[in-house]
Amino acid sequence: MNRMSKHAVACAAMLCVCGVANAQSSVTMYGRMDAVMDSLGSGGASVNRQVSGGSAGSNLGFRGMEDLGGGLAAVFRLEMGINLNDGTFGQGGRAFGREASVGLSDASFGTLQMGRLPTPYYTVQSSVDAFVWEGAGGLVALTRNVSPATQRQVLPMVVSARQDNAVNYVSPRWAGIEFRGQYSFGQNSATIGRGYGASASYQASGFDLSAGFQRQEGPDDAAGKVSAMAVGGSYDARFAKFFLGTTVEKNSCATCSGAIARMPGASTSEFRLTNLGVRVPFGQFTAIAQFTRVNDRSGYTSLTGNRDANWISLGGDYDLSKRTRLYFGVGQISNKNGSQYVLGTGTAQAPATLVGSSSGSSRNIYMGVRHNF
Repeated sequence: MNRMSKHAVACAAMLCVCGVANAQSSVTMYGRMDAVMDSLGSGGASVNRQVSGGSAGSNLGFRGMEDLGGGLAAVFRLEMGINLNDGTFGQGGRAFGREASVGLSDASFGTLQMGRLPTPYYTVQSSVDAFVWEGAGGLVALTRNVSPATQRQVLPMVVSARQDNAVNYVSPRWAGIEFRGQYSFGQNSATIGRGYGASASYQASGFDLSAGFQRQEGPDDAAGKVSAMAVGGSYDARFAKFFLGTTVEKNSCATCSGAIARMPGASTSEFRLTNLGVRVPFGQFTAIAQFTRVNDRSGYTSLTGNRDANWISLGGDYDLSKRTRLYFGVGQISNKNGSQYVLGTGTAQAPATLVGSSSGSSRNIYMGVRHNF
């Protein structure tokens, strides 16, 4: 099927869904449009650009529910990512790359879904990060740009965020505690195998505490795996909200590619990031600050040396209304011993053509707008 045919099929599917949305009162259309301008620099090189998803990924979605009686309901969600700067689909061109799921939900026993779904580990990340994916401070923004053809994610399981062929369970919140579990069948045997993860969260008296793990296996034991763990949370003291988190990812997968490819020159990539952040509200404005310590424990076979780094980010959100927000900020990270770290803006990661400095700092200045509907 050629590219035009694929786009035609996707558009037809959208029209069909819109028809259902008009016919069924239980179906809701929603979305988020997010655009940002940023200026990235590392060493003597710089890039100025306008991109999509500086605070959260732009998307258009449809969610629905049918009441089956006795507290049981059928639920579904179709959510597509959109690159607002050029109008293309996100997630590698998938029609519904952010989520495509159907399942059953019970008020007493929880929700069971199947399809393409966010991982439990992803939900933990969004609760321990003061920037909540935004700007040059969100943990998703960090990459190593080794050459114009070689870009690697420092936290690949944070970036990948979703699993295909998944079965997902979310419990009700009992006494402030919620559990999530997921299993993904390994149906792409050439590059990756099965995946699974779980998380738990507790919310009460201003505390929001979470812990979770995720594991992605290669197609066989010899291929290795990617494993991830995150723990932390926040405390809302009303005058300010404080965040503390630790994220550890270890990647020995020899066949994994794309967002979950391991670092070049390493038999095993291993990173530990510890972040301490705060959000302080002043009416419609919220000031944000975060310090992140990057510890690189990878087993390099070449270019050995300490690649630990300090990452500092400052930012702000200004709410024009309940649905429209301006955001802006700056981030900077140190480089040494060929670390070549580069900072993107939220889900809009730095272009691979901006090669990271081996020993100088990398910075990012950004300003964007987000509208929810």
